Amino acid sequence: MRKVIVEDMLAARDRRVDIQNRMLEEGGSDCSLACLTMNIAGEIKRTPMTKMLFDRGISEFEQAGFEVIDHMLIDEFTGSEAFWLVKENGAEVKKYLEDVEDSFPAARLFDFDVLTPDGVKLSRAKSRKCLICDKPAAECARSRAHGLDTIKAATQALLRDFCAEALAEEAHDALLAEVYSTPKPGLVDLANNGAHKDMDVELFEKSADALTQYFYDAATLGMRGCSMAELRERGLVAEQEMYAATSGVNTHKGMIYSMGLLLAGMGMALATSDCSLRQEAIKNAAGLASEDAERMLARARSNPDTNGAAVLRDYGALGATGHAASGFPGAVFTTARLEYYIKEEKLPGGEAGALALCDSMASLEDTNLLHRGGAEGLAFTKEKASTISGLPISDRIDALTELDNEMIERNLSPGGSADMLALAFLLYKWN
Repeated sequence: MRKVIVEDMLAARDRRVDIQNRMLEEGGSDCSLACLTMNIAGEIKRTPMTKMLFDRGISEFEQAGFEVIDHMLIDEFTGSEAFWLVKENGAEVKKYLEDVEDSFPAARLFDFDVLTPDGVKLSRAKSRKCLICDKPAAECARSRAHGLDTIKAATQALLRDFCAEALAEEAHDALLAEVYSTPKPGLVDLANNGAHKDMDVELFEKSADALTQYFYDAATLGMRGCSMAELRERGLVAEQEMYAATSGVNTHKGMIYSMGLLLAGMGMALATSDCSLRQEAIKNAAGLASEDAERMLARARSNPDTNGAAVLRDYGALGATGHAASGFPGAVFTTARLEYYIKEEKLPGGEAGALALCDSMASLEDTNLLHRGGAEGLAFTKEKASTISGLPISDRIDALTELDNEMIERNLSPGGSADMLALAFLLYKWN
């Protein structure tokens, strides 16, 4: 993350003025110009966290539905900038954007300017409050009432909280996207409860809601550079929160482990990296998992007191622990398939999820299938799924529905592949 100097910021300001003048000249007398920059204190103006918040600002602007004539985005080390030439009344645009700046805590870091056709910058109807105290920000800035370190710390706290909330919401939505994907052979979906007598869609929704605070905490722990021991401690509490919401039914225990790891890994990436966030998050998560993977697997072998441990003893399948420590290969594969079906085949999320699940079922050593149906059940599922994955896409949904009936009869549920799909819906959102 590159530091700026005064000359960098002066050059960026001059460039911004040139862009504004050119776009206003292009628009004529019936257009106004909206600009978004970020109020980031200190010598580092562009980080993954500021970019995540900046993208939210773009989304907030787009939701207004203004008639955009032209737009431009700049993403440089001097900061992210956006420009929109709109065929709208400048005062109305300013009012909307002022409300956006006050809509949630981190929006305080947005700086939306609106220029009239003659280049006049419109003022806010009410002054903004200082980041540190309740006085007007301009007054504190003039008097230098607060030191730079204090302002930087307040800025970073707003960014961390915003990003952790955004990640938690994405994880929650990924759990719902998985359960809503239909048809999923042997699994709970919108069509039926699969091979499960104690679960339904509503229960999964309750479980996802109960885990949202844990997802926030996992991301925050990652931003602080947590250890695996710290994450496990919070995860054990999350298990009890899940069981309280589901009356003792294990809906998402695997996700507490795997998704918690990825969220912590993403928190670390946001705090320390400026490269591919998805790859860095996976790398960080695998590093965390590796801290105690061998010890946890050895304990499971010596004391197989869970279904996963029994499968490890009987079949040598390493399960979620081995999968995480090796870099989440099944989740990466399923993400690639999900992206293909959404972007290339233009399928809606629920149908794309069902097809991506099938591709995962064809290749994954699913410990849930081994537990329920042994090696025979796993082989049956992989063979059937592989055949369906080779069909024309238009024929696969009907084939998956038929396989759903067969797997319900055999009491088979590919829970491991379901976990891969939930992780894929999360990773799909990270670039």
